[in-house]
Amino acid sequence: MLATPGGAAEGDTTGSPLTQSGPAIASQEFTDQFGAVDSLAHHRGNSVTVVVVTIRRLGMIERWERDLSARAPGMHFMNVADLPVDANVDLDRTAQTLRKRVPAGVAVLMDPGGAWAKAFHLDTTLPNLLLFDAEGKLKARFRGRWSPMLADEVMAAASGDHSG
Repeated sequence: MLATPGGAAEGDTTGSPLTQSGPAIASQEFTDQFGAVDSLAHHRGNSVTVVVVTIRRLGMIERWERDLSARAPGMHFMNVADLPVDANVDLDRTAQTLRKRVPAGVAVLMDPGGAWAKAFHLDTTLPNLLLFDAEGKLKARFRGRWSPMLADEVMAAASGDHSG
């Protein structure tokens, strides 16, 4: 399953700069399982691959990050765990669980309000890969489990765009 690079979708912001006049998600800060804060705005000047998936399927991000990092060593990542909005989530307990289950060195931002999913109209049951250029423009979006073919398509869309 794939939303093609630049493919239009309802509410799609492909090609729109994520600035003060763009979606609020660009400057919204999220905390990872180690207590570090990150946002898309923190990566300004570098292209970024944002992977958004429900926390229940978080294991699917590891292969994406491992493969894409090997193919493009300078690639910046933001892994976002979409937390259930219909349940009371204890962020400290969630962070503790992430520290136990996610490989060391892989930061996962916790999104308790589903801000990323809402901003880009994402179904997070499978990983969503959002590719932003150095100016904060959404260049491409993909959705699906890791596969060699889909990884090739993601890299083709991201090629030559990894400053840093």
